[in-house]
Amino acid sequence: MSLPRHLFTPAFRHHHLGKSFGMIVSIMVFIASFATVAEAGLLALGYNWGQTMESRITVEIPAVDDEAATPQSTRVEQAIAAIRALPQTGLVLPLSDSEVEKLLQPWFSDAGLLKTLPLPTLIDVERKPGADLTAAQISDVLKDVVADAKVDDHGAWTQDVWRLVHGLAMLGGLMITLTGVALVIAVSLMCRAVMAAEHETVALLHTLGTDDRDIARHFQLQAERIALRAAGIGFAGALTVTAALMFATRHIADLSTLHLSHWIELVAAALAVPVAAIAIAAFTARETVMKLIRALP
Repeated sequence: MSLPRHLFTPAFRHHHLGKSFGMIVSIMVFIASFATVAEAGLLALGYNWGQTMESRITVEIPAVDDEAATPQSTRVEQAIAAIRALPQTGLVLPLSDSEVEKLLQPWFSDAGLLKTLPLPTLIDVERKPGADLTAAQISDVLKDVVADAKVDDHGAWTQDVWRLVHGLAMLGGLMITLTGVALVIAVSLMCRAVMAAEHETVALLHTLGTDDRDIARHFQLQAERIALRAAGIGFAGALTVTAALMFATRHIADLSTLHLSHWIELVAAALAVPVAAIAIAAFTARETVMKLIRALP
């Protein structure tokens, strides 16, 4: 027995069930899409940034007093020469005063005060690929050249940042999971409400021998149709907000450092959310209706 294509469409419009369901799907897709892109972006940026920092060591040469026997420029040259003599080192470059000032600027509200202070010289040391050069090894080399030099391999604070990134990623994953569970509950409740409104029609069709899967398929198609439009709206909203946030934080999170593979992963993760929402809505609608029909006498 073939059923009319829009047999249950009026029931979905009854008491604005379809409209309410669409709003719920839009909101959930918005939240899940934003959380997914943020999670994937954080992990990609964290990985890319971590790889860069793990390959670098920073050497600080404190500023000398006016009475010092050895000028600062000479101390820096001696330190660079000693570091470059190590076979595990790649590029060894001193940062300019303007670059050091830029690094310290966030901690000084008065730019004029910063210019009056004796600034240390920072040397950026890059390890060669596969090298096991440590901060302790550089310290041992410099203790006879520039005794007051300080060496930092960034290990302690990069680990803290990584823990923060992973914590935020786990929080994003939890939000996505809860959103999916809430979507299943919303679809189930909507289908139950429609089934209650159309109980007599469904019971009559069931009694007449209509294939239960055909009845459930109509609910599935209705859920898909509503979810498709709603998911598109929610996804578009999430992309708009994400783009605005990326633009606002472009000076903090430099997305130009991401590789092509990271961008592909970001796009794939973003597109997976609305597709998954539509699939969840269709599957939940079908299974909920099938379960209710099986309970009919």
